[in-house]
Amino acid sequence: MRVHMNGQIVTREEARIDPFDRGFLFGDGVYEGLRTFRGRVRALDRHVRRLRESLRAARIEFDAERLGPMTDELIRANGLSDAFVYWQFTRGTPSPGQPVRARIPGNMEPTVFGYAQERPALECCTEPGITTAARVEDFRWKRGRVKAISLLGNIMGAMEAKDRGADDAIFVLPGRSGSLGDGLVGEATATNVFAVLPGEGGEPGIVTPDLESVSILAGVTRDLILEREPRIEVREVLGAELDRATEIMLCGTNTMIASVVRLDGRQVGDGKVGPVAKRLARSLVDAIGEELGVQAAVTHP
Repeated sequence: MRVHMNGQIVTREEARIDPFDRGFLFGDGVYEGLRTFRGRVRALDRHVRRLRESLRAARIEFDAERLGPMTDELIRANGLSDAFVYWQFTRGTPSPGQPVRARIPGNMEPTVFGYAQERPALECCTEPGITTAARVEDFRWKRGRVKAISLLGNIMGAMEAKDRGADDAIFVLPGRSGSLGDGLVGEATATNVFAVLPGEGGEPGIVTPDLESVSILAGVTRDLILEREPRIEVREVLGAELDRATEIMLCGTNTMIASVVRLDGRQVGDGKVGPVAKRLARSLVDAIGEELGVQAAVTHP
């Protein structure tokens, strides 16, 4: 594997990070994850915009417009076409004479690191994945829209879910009673959440948490789905509503679409990938294909 390290393409073994780097000592940095298909970045403009917002919030000086060219260079260096590409931007390393653990840092050059891993081609993403989840209290910080590298809270949530026999955690902010039932659904540890709820007259509706109601990430994949499916209701979603959901889905850059077939040990719907998840997966693939100009190569089973 060849990685990007501060403007240079080197082998993983050659990459070096200073032990006083603020990303290592403080988690003082932001990140961005992208997906490439046929050697092209999906939704690059959205990723650039989100990275710019994260950098601005963290007050790290870096030109987000470099994201595309750096990604192109990295996937070429690894001979990849369909890949997940991760970028991390820390505040950098204090120069000699600067305090190492100062809470208000001085000026320094950011540390920029990136890697790429092969992922399935677009044609392989038309069927949703399958996963299980557990509702976990959201005890994380209130700046969830910033893609901060300090993901200890997400890791702790995922480990709690694993202890309860689930693959992933769905964070719920407790309500006034302190329970998760009247609390607000947020996100999973690396994905956004959608649910299909029975509606009046038997017509089901799709809901997803409002970014204003909970402190969660504005997912690029979430945005693409909402543009393709304007009837999805964006609002506060209560934890108890997940109990009556006929389908629960997770979506993200790496995940694409995955169906939660069990929640807190109970079967969701019929315990299989549902029709809405299948439709959203194919709609997402179509959206990406149209953007990249490869829709003719995408076939649905």
